[in-house]
Amino acid sequence: MKTYRVAVVGLGHGMAHARLVSKYIEQAQCSVLCDVNPQRLESAATELQVDKTTSKYADVISDPDVDIVCINTPCHIHGRMVLAALDADKHVMVETPMENESMDRLWKIIRMAERRHLKVQMDCPDRWLPESVRMKQIIESGALGDIYYIIAEYIQDFRLQGLIDNVNFRPGYGVKAQEPVSAGAGIYALDTARWFAGEQFTEVFAYGNRKNMPARNVDDHDVALFRTASGTIARVQCSKLARRPYKEVFKSVWGTEGTVESTGYYPARQDSTGLYAALGQDASDPNAMHPVDVPPIPFPEGTSPEMAEKIGHEGVEFHSWIDFLGSIDDDRPSQIDVYEAARTCAGAIAVSKSKEDHRPILIPRIVSRHEELKAQYPLPYASASSEEL
Repeated sequence: MKTYRVAVVGLGHGMAHARLVSKYIEQAQCSVLCDVNPQRLESAATELQVDKTTSKYADVISDPDVDIVCINTPCHIHGRMVLAALDADKHVMVETPMENESMDRLWKIIRMAERRHLKVQMDCPDRWLPESVRMKQIIESGALGDIYYIIAEYIQDFRLQGLIDNVNFRPGYGVKAQEPVSAGAGIYALDTARWFAGEQFTEVFAYGNRKNMPARNVDDHDVALFRTASGTIARVQCSKLARRPYKEVFKSVWGTEGTVESTGYYPARQDSTGLYAALGQDASDPNAMHPVDVPPIPFPEGTSPEMAEKIGHEGVEFHSWIDFLGSIDDDRPSQIDVYEAARTCAGAIAVSKSKEDHRPILIPRIVSRHEELKAQYPLPYASASSEEL
């Protein structure tokens, strides 16, 4: 198997990816580190023993020794960086969202990935969390019947997490901050809801407000109602400044035959219910909620709990990287490939548009053409740039 040389761009949460590819993923090697903060860049290079560093993204994408670019920069510039990497013939691992500002750019990313026969993976940690995987298994088993309503929420107060002092991250003082649903953690909830639905969202109506910190340049609370072609409704909510003592990642799926939900308190409260389901298990009370076993998702052989803890996000990036590298080796779709990522990102872009226009916004259908194009590579226009699309 080939060993892929990876450039990690953005060394905030990007350090999770940098540590993975430097120490724990045999098929990958961290060859370049990139960050605009010289102290952070030096510290990362020393810890990971990486010789090549730069503060310029142009250096990364022009480097012939880089096979994969891993993008962990502020959300609103992800799409431009992804497109530039594809133009430079690099595979891309990108933190969520892949693109959240422009449908035109989103379509270009899809077409460039097709044109250059390159893989893109959007890292969505929630898809690899054990409770989410267990909920998806229950949905796919048919035990819930016909799904008609989904709730996915990401609620926190980032003042309690010390993030209010990081002027380059969430507050938005002098830089563009993360929107609630269409960027950062809120888009995890959006992706999870769409994944649970098992079909694309076709329309959204969204509202937002900024009453907690009105001086910020973005809303701090969003609620979005999505629907699918089959009539399933999903409510996605994200609040970045909710006055509460804990972070909550709440997920609930309602079907004609049952319900399953995870409260997802972080840190876990003593009275947290974990994962529960009403599947008619109790003959005397078919609507009773009962606990559901949540088996762990095995990490690669030789991976210790200490490794996973160092990575962050409960180590779920292990699974994302293994899936991604396998998709390159085997020329297959990964779980969150460019098409699947684009379906979620199209919903995020529509949320922003709906809030701006105060009306429902239609979400375009995005069709995977992987198998259709696979037999046709190399395409006759493979060397053309994104500017020529």
